[in-house]
Amino acid sequence: YIAAPIPLEPHKQDILVLSEIDARSAYRGPGDAHQKGTGQALTCTELQEGDFPGDGDGSITSGWADGISVDQAIADVVGGGTRFRSLEFGVGVAGATPFSRISYRGPAQPIPPENDPMAAFERIFGDLNNPPEMQARRIAERHLVLDAVAADYERLLPKLGANDRLKLEAHLAAVRDIEMRLDSEGVGGGLCNQPVLGKVPDLSMIDNIPAIGRLQMDLLAIALACDLTRVASIMWTNSATQMPFPWLSIPEGHHELAHRGNSDEDAQEKLVKINNWYAKQFAYLIAKLKSMPEGDGSVLDSTLLIWVNEHSRGNNHDRDGIPYVIAGKAGGSVTPHRWLQLDDVPHNNLWVGCMQAMGLDVETFGNPDYCTGVVKLG
Repeated sequence: YIAAPIPLEPHKQDILVLSEIDARSAYRGPGDAHQKGTGQALTCTELQEGDFPGDGDGSITSGWADGISVDQAIADVVGGGTRFRSLEFGVGVAGATPFSRISYRGPAQPIPPENDPMAAFERIFGDLNNPPEMQARRIAERHLVLDAVAADYERLLPKLGANDRLKLEAHLAAVRDIEMRLDSEGVGGGLCNQPVLGKVPDLSMIDNIPAIGRLQMDLLAIALACDLTRVASIMWTNSATQMPFPWLSIPEGHHELAHRGNSDEDAQEKLVKINNWYAKQFAYLIAKLKSMPEGDGSVLDSTLLIWVNEHSRGNNHDRDGIPYVIAGKAGGSVTPHRWLQLDDVPHNNLWVGCMQAMGLDVETFGNPDYCTGVVKLG
């Protein structure tokens, strides 16, 4: 529909494309298509019952996803030795609903992404310019607060029923995670340089989405390069978003365009432009990680970078035949520069393959009813 360079062409040597992967769990359980597609994209687990209304239909409701997401399962194994067990970035993500959460610490434990680059910068790098004695004092003060919260939780536990105990124990585990993070070392070696953030654009202006996204990707990349975290995600807007794309001269909302149908050439041309733009963002992050030396290669060579969508086709909410794009080599566990054409493989199997590439000894992930093996990435 448009004549434009293919954004990922310069990085084809670093990319593995996978096709015909089915999100089978996203056809089961409560919720509308977007709730299911988003909530199970990284969890492979149906949503719980709940009161979150579906898109445009108050009769369809859901709760949160009923399992841990793959990024958090990996963080459980590789994230303990870094300052941040994981980092979650957002770009224009609004509200607290199944439409706006992809990462889950466990059943019904969504992790909110941070939309504000300034807040993310302060959280990640805020203490690094302080003298050591000030850093130590701030960490001690935070420990006092966390210890008081944990003590309150411990006193409350015996008074609760079984379900509430499970929820509170999960909160207590999260508090302990924060304590471990406070005690871990800060920044990696000499190749790590604290970024200069500069002026952050107005978060309320849709026109600023590209600039905000670039800042978030820069922060994500430097956090990996500094070994402040080994697991990170970035979510671009909510699912079923009505956000227009004024920087592409597209005034209509993304969701509305996606539902116009294949015969609407104007909508199809605009959707191609939108997808091309998102491909450019993925290419930017690839290039950023490639530009950062690490060992005999780059940070990208040590990384498993995955581009995920909740649907294969928006206008009919198809969750079969979803394409995935992987970049990086995960330290040699992934063989890129390939197109891996699969045949109706459940996406549980893909996440098992990714977990194995990251060194986890697992054979299943998510709801085992939909897990039939492993997609080998090497």
